[in-house]
Amino acid sequence: MQLQKEVKKEQNAKISIQVTVEKSAVNETREEIIKDFEKGAKIPGFRKGKVPRQLVLSRFSKNIKNKTISMVLSRSIEQILKEEDFKPVSDPVVTEMGDLTVDGDFSFKAEFDVMPEINLAEYKGITSEKYIYTVSKDRVNEEIENLRKHFATLVSIEGKAKIGDYVVIDYEEVTPEGNRKNQKKNQTIFLDNNENELAKQLVGLSKGDEKNITINHKYIEDDKEKEYIAQLHVAVNDVKKKELPELNDDFAKDISDTESLEELKTNIKQQLEKEAERFSEDKTKEELLKKLTQKTQVELPETMVNSEINRLLYDIAPVYRIDLEKLKKDEKKYEEYRNNLMPRAVNNLKHELILAEIAKKENLNVTGEESDEEIEKYAKSTKQDIQTVKNTMLENKSTDKLKRRLKLNKALDLVYKNAKFNSVKKLKYEKEEGGNN
Repeated sequence: MQLQKEVKKEQNAKISIQVTVEKSAVNETREEIIKDFEKGAKIPGFRKGKVPRQLVLSRFSKNIKNKTISMVLSRSIEQILKEEDFKPVSDPVVTEMGDLTVDGDFSFKAEFDVMPEINLAEYKGITSEKYIYTVSKDRVNEEIENLRKHFATLVSIEGKAKIGDYVVIDYEEVTPEGNRKNQKKNQTIFLDNNENELAKQLVGLSKGDEKNITINHKYIEDDKEKEYIAQLHVAVNDVKKKELPELNDDFAKDISDTESLEELKTNIKQQLEKEAERFSEDKTKEELLKKLTQKTQVELPETMVNSEINRLLYDIAPVYRIDLEKLKKDEKKYEEYRNNLMPRAVNNLKHELILAEIAKKENLNVTGEESDEEIEKYAKSTKQDIQTVKNTMLENKSTDKLKRRLKLNKALDLVYKNAKFNSVKKLKYEKEEGGNN
């Protein structure tokens, strides 16, 4: 297609084009469209394909014009993308357009986002601190105490229930008319704190006691807070407390394959040290990637940022029980959510693009054996059949995503192995993932 073009690279990986398609190319396309209409036109009194051209032009002039414009736009943009070797990440949008005439050129302006150019900073020999998470004796003892709590038993006690105890109750709702409904038997309630409305009203009761209590249940309906007041009749069947098992060799034997408490502690420490080693490397890599990102220029297209924000929203929605369709109706709140996620989305994209560029530059690839090994690890950790996992991944078309993730991991490993660590920062490996100072 004969055309003149002016291409401009705008900020944030946006490309704008100003195009003038020559009259001859426009008329050739128009003629092609007219012939298609002539072949398919159905008009009473004429056989298909035998309708006079003037009648076709008269009857379908608007459709012919619109289809000609559409085809000229499509072909000319496609030609420019190929000539300039652009890789769009958004559909081209026509921002200005002239009129289509038989005796003139056709001009238009369009813009689209492309994959950003990555001006990589030096990624070998980055100077950084090396993070080391250490496992303390207290951390091991904390894990032992968690095991004791996990294997604790509830035993009946005499006297009045207090915070920290458990009460076993029967209860039923009493209607304003005095009728009883929704009866429940032998419900075990933990009296966790005095701020809990139910616990507060059960504290001080003993086995055999009965009591009428009031519960105010607040809930959201149609974006409004509502309240439901329930009158309950409660009968206490038992009061219990948690009894921890004695900490000795028998305890270790009962809950594990070890023969003594000391052996159990050693096993736990070794397991924690493995975790701490993994988090040490992850934390150090995180800092290296942060430094590399600060040194590397990346202009992100708006399309990519919005797409990543959408992905993050769909990921967190089920975790936080967010109804996205409902959220979108509140434009202000929806925008607030998106704005809060933007820094995370930008970081995710920059990290991925930088690592992908390193992988490309270093010619890093993932073999079938490496992806199979990763799938096998996942299958074992989730106690699934390996072939079932593979089939699921094929159905979900997630095999390529896995290979991409492994390739990015290889790039980050390369950065880590070539880094220069000028100091060590020791952190306590706490219960929370990643540790705390």
